[in-house]
Amino acid sequence: MAAKIANPAMLEQEIRSDIDERQKLMLQIKTLYLRYGFNEKDEQLFLNYSIPTIYAIWEGFIQTVFQTYIQELNKLNLSINTICKPILVYHIESKFKQFKEYPEKFTGKVAFFEKLDQFYHAEFIDITQAVNTESNVGFNVLNKILETFNLEKISEYPESHYSLRQELDNFLLKIRNAVAHGQNSIVVNREDLDRAIKLVSTLMDLVLDNVIKGFESKSYLHIS
Repeated sequence: MAAKIANPAMLEQEIRSDIDERQKLMLQIKTLYLRYGFNEKDEQLFLNYSIPTIYAIWEGFIQTVFQTYIQELNKLNLSINTICKPILVYHIESKFKQFKEYPEKFTGKVAFFEKLDQFYHAEFIDITQAVNTESNVGFNVLNKILETFNLEKISEYPESHYSLRQELDNFLLKIRNAVAHGQNSIVVNREDLDRAIKLVSTLMDLVLDNVIKGFESKSYLHIS
């Protein structure tokens, strides 16, 4: 069976639709305390817990965007010989946990090698969709995931004096983890919420651009 033709426009439309939904959700969060007239104490509580919510939107996007990308790749009838090595390694490690925990029993070893044999003789591969975000999608983890799928990494400075590493690791993740671990000394203000929303919006657009560029250039293919 011949490989199918890639459709970047359809992929972009699906990811943009997801981004739009997340943008609407962040707008709702941003205006919630204004619409319901929280008192000072309730507003502070809401603002503190808004940051973990914004982070959840960000991590959820990363899960969804790469699952969507993998779904499109799986429509292309890629084989072991045609898919690029980074994605192949990701898929093999995801599919065969035995590479990290080699079976001790002989029966387990036999079953492992039988599965490997079937894998290497299959006409096409169905790439695993379980993307490991490590529950902390910081700047390094983000670029690690992009690298795994042979996509261009995100630059730290999309604009001068605006560090995505600083904003993601030392602001969004730092506050999210502090609140999640019950550190009551954290105080989030309205500007912090706006800052978090700007960051996630910027990151989603950058990830979309890199995914689409990679799909259009067929970076998923093995070049001998």
